[in-house]
Amino acid sequence: MTASDSNTSLSRTIPDLKVTVHESPVLPVAGHPVLACLYFGNPAGRDEDCLSIQTHLDILPGSNLFSQFWYTGQDITQGQHESVWYTYSPHMLFGHIRLPCPGPGSFRQLARQAYREIYGCLQGTACTHLLRTWNYFPGITHQGEDRTSRYNSFCSARLQAMQASGIGSRIYPAATVIGSQHDSLQVYFLASDTPGIAVENPRQTSAYDYPVTDTHAPPLFSRGVLKAWSRHTHFYVSGTASIIGHETQHVDDVGAQLNESLNNIETLVVHANDRHHTQLNAQDDLLYMKVYVRHHKDVPHINTILAARLPGTTPRILLQGDMCRDDLLVEIEALYQA
Repeated sequence: MTASDSNTSLSRTIPDLKVTVHESPVLPVAGHPVLACLYFGNPAGRDEDCLSIQTHLDILPGSNLFSQFWYTGQDITQGQHESVWYTYSPHMLFGHIRLPCPGPGSFRQLARQAYREIYGCLQGTACTHLLRTWNYFPGITHQGEDRTSRYNSFCSARLQAMQASGIGSRIYPAATVIGSQHDSLQVYFLASDTPGIAVENPRQTSAYDYPVTDTHAPPLFSRGVLKAWSRHTHFYVSGTASIIGHETQHVDDVGAQLNESLNNIETLVVHANDRHHTQLNAQDDLLYMKVYVRHHKDVPHINTILAARLPGTTPRILLQGDMCRDDLLVEIEALYQA
């Protein structure tokens, strides 16, 4: 399955990128170049010969996904740019940065530093197109000295770093931004030498078109990004919540919020198929789903809904995390691989 006819010739010239998921922290397959290894939970068995990333979010009951490996058919090189550790080939790059969080009044500067270093890393390679980012930091809705939340400070800092980098892509990456219980700002990301295809959700206002004020910068991400590799098509789905237009729906009802979030993802897949000639199956091609949960008490209800809405074989992981709005109780992200 291809992302679009326009990407057919391109997909023949670049190596493949395949993602596998596992129910235990297994080691990568020997002899297969690994771009990155991601672990959720017990880090035993990590391979220090590849970029190994531990996501410091508590795993909740109902999870059956504990490790994830990104394989490529091309030899890769490891590198470091300031605080960014990365692996790359001429066509793809996976990077990771973790910075200790300072006092409440310095978070904007910290986030700007993180993205300044990320864009600096990309500029040192051919892979200047961000496809997917994951961002975690504590106190996401806490207000700082400037009376704006850490999330808004993060959005502002990311915008400033992007503008300063000179990388002028108008295709924003798919993104997740979640509040963690860890005392650091952690970002890991995937980039390529060619851009993906941004996909927006007709049920939602594009995040970069959200109403803004003097103290609120727009969130620069796409609802989803399609990317054709040589033998696989990936659809990177951003963190998706119970939002229609730009407003939260079903306040105080976690079940309704979860169903609305799932509806948004299904709509996004249909829209990608209609607009870009993909043939993604909303269930069969779903490689995994990651569910971020604000309150532990909601886990049983969430698992009941997931069991009803998803095939029992779909890998999923539930993680304790806070959303960027106080009235959001759950958020989900997904990766489709066809």
